[in-house]
Amino acid sequence: MRIGLLGLGFMGGAHLSAIESLANVTLTAISSRTQPTPGQPLRGDLPHQKTGALPADARWYGDWRQLISDPEVDAVDICLPTHLHKEVALSAFAQGKHVLCEKPMALTFADCEEMLDAAAESGRVFMVAHVLRFVSSYRYAASFLVSTLHASVLSCTMQRKTGYPKWGEWLGREECSGGAILDLLIHDIDQALKLFGKPDTVRAISDGEIDTMKGHLRYSNGLEVGLVGGWYEAGRPFSAGFEIYGNGAELKLEAGKLRLIASGKDQLVETPAEEEYTEQMRYFIECCEKQIAPELCPPAESAEAVRIANLLRASRDGNGKELSC
Repeated sequence: MRIGLLGLGFMGGAHLSAIESLANVTLTAISSRTQPTPGQPLRGDLPHQKTGALPADARWYGDWRQLISDPEVDAVDICLPTHLHKEVALSAFAQGKHVLCEKPMALTFADCEEMLDAAAESGRVFMVAHVLRFVSSYRYAASFLVSTLHASVLSCTMQRKTGYPKWGEWLGREECSGGAILDLLIHDIDQALKLFGKPDTVRAISDGEIDTMKGHLRYSNGLEVGLVGGWYEAGRPFSAGFEIYGNGAELKLEAGKLRLIASGKDQLVETPAEEEYTEQMRYFIECCEKQIAPELCPPAESAEAVRIANLLRASRDGNGKELSC
């Protein structure tokens, strides 16, 4: 599979590392505004990954349109700012390319619908890179709901907090990124939709002075899922986790440790030490090679996450008004 990478910012570097770790994938072409030196580490490297570097034999394009038109590229990996996702994806489908697109899919649900229609018309594989779906602790949570709680959940809270981002000036511009709810908390919104389905109503208020949220998804069965986090003061360390409570059992992810509390015991849960970006890329390539839909990460669900994220932002900006889904 020959892939073209669009964008070499933080996520572009992480995706490049994943591509380079797979034997059945060739990074054929790259497009970005600036061209790093071949062999030098990229700023998207993450602590648990191998150091990614720009391959010397990959073709370089200063304009993403040139890469999209390259007949030797089978699939494109879009790691560009969010406001560009729709235009680039539509062009890629028109050129017969498979598409992996960083989250969020787009800025609006209407844009997402256009992308879904174009993907269906092209017959190409389309997947949005919601990487938490390939993180072992979150996958364990999904099995915990079925095997231990038997889908009977009393409450769930998810949190994702970090300092105001300074690694990309476009992130602070809402017209480009959609803000923290769409760019950052979309991870937990997607997980909530995966685990519990579409809520009946949503509401949210601010949790801080910059771009934050304390949100709630309400369901007809009485379940309320809390979503807390966003962009706080600059320099605040990143943290993420969840707490899921049911009859006689709890599952918590705190400081990277997964704990199961059941039958009077509090124990750490050992999960596979997987490289989630590599697993995500491996799955996308497998879907492309087999010409099958990405059932582990369906784009329709990614579009729904965008819709709910925008409802939560509207509620927060409306002083916590409860909105129907």
